[in-house]
Amino acid sequence: MPLAWLFYKALNRSRAIGLENLPKEGGALLASNHVSGVDTMLIPYFAYSKRPFITPAKEELFKVPVMGPILKFWGAFPVKRHSRDVESMKRIAVSARKYMVMIFPEGTRTKTGNLLKGRPGVGWIAYSAHPVVIPTLVINTDKFFWPGRPRPWFGVPYTVVFGEPVDLSRFYDLPDTKETSQAIVDEIMDKIGELKKKHSDIYLNPVLLPDGSPAGQLIDGVVK
Repeated sequence: MPLAWLFYKALNRSRAIGLENLPKEGGALLASNHVSGVDTMLIPYFAYSKRPFITPAKEELFKVPVMGPILKFWGAFPVKRHSRDVESMKRIAVSARKYMVMIFPEGTRTKTGNLLKGRPGVGWIAYSAHPVVIPTLVINTDKFFWPGRPRPWFGVPYTVVFGEPVDLSRFYDLPDTKETSQAIVDEIMDKIGELKKKHSDIYLNPVLLPDGSPAGQLIDGVVK
């Protein structure tokens, strides 16, 4: 969509790594870390160019101007936050058997940048649907809004990394229990963590003023 292109390519320097890892057909689960509201549309911006997909999104986002229509265009459907939405979980599992589905295993945005513990519901989806699971990493999206900055930061080099599929086959013969689901999502989060270490050189470091507020980005030794 033109608006997505304007934000991710014209106003910010977005790119994707590992698009070749996205399966061309069949069920797939794009399991990503979550650090910013920007993530919700950055991943679809690149993945949708490969094939249509479905994604759950918190119901509040559908009321946001511009974002709501874009999410609907990309096949998103609303889910309730902080509740065990069983019907939505089943819908995601059914979709993941045939379509490409984006999901955030942590269930919420991290405030520190560190990965949070994955929720067992995502493990259950993988256990039930047996999709190709693609560990996904978003980088620098938390820099759009920095604490202390009066306005958004444009020109940020956002990156989304699509890793190689996670082999979860050893879990599928285990009993359908919460422990199995947790073990599966732990494996997925470990793979996301490996991507984070592998691509640590892409992360921007904040340059702080004496009072602790951000002055800019340190890029190749230059404050920008």
